[in-house]
Amino acid sequence: MNKHLTSLARILPALALATAIPAVQASTLQPSGLNLGGTSFMDGFGKAGPGFAYIGLLQYRNNDKFYDNDGNDNRAFSKPKLRSTVMLNQLAYTSDMQVFGGLLGATALLPVVRLGSSAAPDSFIPLTSPENTKLGDVTLGLFLQMPPVFEHGRPVFSQRFEVDVIAPTGQYDTTYTANIGSNSWSFNPYWAMTFLPTPALELSTRLHYLYNGRNTDPGFGPAIRHVQAGQAVWANFAASYQVVPNLNVGVNGYWFRQITDDKLNGGRDPVSGVMARGVRTTDLSMGPGLLWKAGPKTLVFANVYLPVTVRNTPGGLHLNLRLIQDF
Repeated sequence: MNKHLTSLARILPALALATAIPAVQASTLQPSGLNLGGTSFMDGFGKAGPGFAYIGLLQYRNNDKFYDNDGNDNRAFSKPKLRSTVMLNQLAYTSDMQVFGGLLGATALLPVVRLGSSAAPDSFIPLTSPENTKLGDVTLGLFLQMPPVFEHGRPVFSQRFEVDVIAPTGQYDTTYTANIGSNSWSFNPYWAMTFLPTPALELSTRLHYLYNGRNTDPGFGPAIRHVQAGQAVWANFAASYQVVPNLNVGVNGYWFRQITDDKLNGGRDPVSGVMARGVRTTDLSMGPGLLWKAGPKTLVFANVYLPVTVRNTPGGLHLNLRLIQDF
């Protein structure tokens, strides 16, 4: 039995890390606070008993390209740059209350975000963002951490179910092109799971669904009273291998796909009630990563993401450094 993976399975706290990003990251309407690559290795495991855990994520994004519906450079922007530095603070509590054989828990996440944006003077759409560091949208969730499945004395599978709500508490101002908050509620359930086919190899994924509410102050003029971002699905995925005790290296990625069109004014008009028919966000990004067990109750993750296939969204280099501290 691999002691490293077994100890990881015991100390990994249940979490629902929602990666806060500028609202223009996943199309002009998709909300901030989406977990696009914020979680990776050993994601299906959680805390085996009651208690608290802190999860912190320091994230840097340098989006230097804006893509159109064909995956080419969006000509509405000239030399765009959208940079963000995010510090996500999450507290997760696992109770001793059992539901369907799993432990019920709750989580809250608060992002602190600093944006920077620029574009060439001849850019058709200017890029503007708030100055200084601002608070992002708060995420609140309830999760059900299921007990791991054991075979031959070692864990081989673990899973967690969670329902999250993203609340419009973050900075939002219609005078800016890029905002930290999204000014709309979002419903975001997910299913996380980890497979251990061998004592040293793990495969993890987190499957999301996203339903967005209305933004009643879109800033598009008096004729447009409200807008609503389309529904979406996405997956975070990762695979890692233990190369030395307490250290796993691997690959990580995420695939985001918008599945319905954005709407304006409720979308009641069959012709003009949709922002742009068939113009939906796609974002596939991948890169290397590692997981280090720094102590009996401490895990450190490092992940790099580079764009592979991107449509109707900015893209560029994404760097994550994440800490999980169990108590």
